Amino acid sequence: MEHRLLVGIPALDESKTVATVVGRVPRSIPGVNRVDVLVVDDGSHDSTAAEAAAAGARVICHRRNRGLGASFRTSLGAARAGGHTILVTIDADGQFDAADIPSLVEPIVSGRADVVTCSRFLSSGSSFPLVKRLGNRLVASTVSSLCGLRIHDATCGFRAYGPLALEQISSFSRFTYTQEALIDLAWKGLDILEVPLPVRPSREHGKSRISSNLWRYAALSLGAMYSAAHDHMPWRFYGLPGLLLILAGLAMEIFVFVRWLLVSLITPFKGVAIAGLFLVVLGLLLLMVASLADTSSHTRHLLEDLIAADVRRNRGEDA
Repeated sequence: MEHRLLVGIPALDESKTVATVVGRVPRSIPGVNRVDVLVVDDGSHDSTAAEAAAAGARVICHRRNRGLGASFRTSLGAARAGGHTILVTIDADGQFDAADIPSLVEPIVSGRADVVTCSRFLSSGSSFPLVKRLGNRLVASTVSSLCGLRIHDATCGFRAYGPLALEQISSFSRFTYTQEALIDLAWKGLDILEVPLPVRPSREHGKSRISSNLWRYAALSLGAMYSAAHDHMPWRFYGLPGLLLILAGLAMEIFVFVRWLLVSLITPFKGVAIAGLFLVVLGLLLLMVASLADTSSHTRHLLEDLIAADVRRNRGEDA
């Protein structure tokens, strides 16, 4: 396959570093016929867009700040519309070295992986602050359990998405997409590979917007992970808890009923009878939610099939 690569760089007020990142992108990569660079300016108030354009990148500007997830979808849409077969995402703050892009895309070019993500903690975890390492370990464990793969770094934005990933990936979160993408693609059966690459433990300029509010980041990340996971396994998320609640409620009702048969009294277990009825009703509602979510999931997958066919047509392949 002849590969066309798009490097998508989300940027928000990164005028001091974005030109350097653009300039470090290799224009010649083994197995890749063409390399394009796109900077998505997510509502910057400085000269980020001008610096990126002067460095030779194509620039798409959001008129207001829409979030990292929206910036990713802009890059994804550009890659699909442009007929690219590989999308690399890299931050504009300079923590990752764009010169490492060939190492990141090599497993895709050689056919060993569909998605390749940089792992910061496999290569240099000890150089990161303890809070960041513990937070990443918690997030990585959660993502690993949801997608059935051992993931060491679930929040890294330095990634490469191959042809199948560009066809099949779905992203909905406004705030972040990194965990959501891994869960989505793992459940679709794509091969995901982590590679250790060097990274600066801190930004050279400015301050991380994520670490400035870790609680908000954690809450929004959990929301994104939940959204991605429950759509692929609605019966596990809703059906199984619903069934357990129904069984617990029935057990409580049977206990009260048997006691009534034996002694003709419900007291002092009226509360148990009411609670049992409540659990049965709640369980039935969860089963209904599971059924509706399952139907919605089927509809989503049909739409994803249509998108995949359109992506293949843009690449000049048979749909």
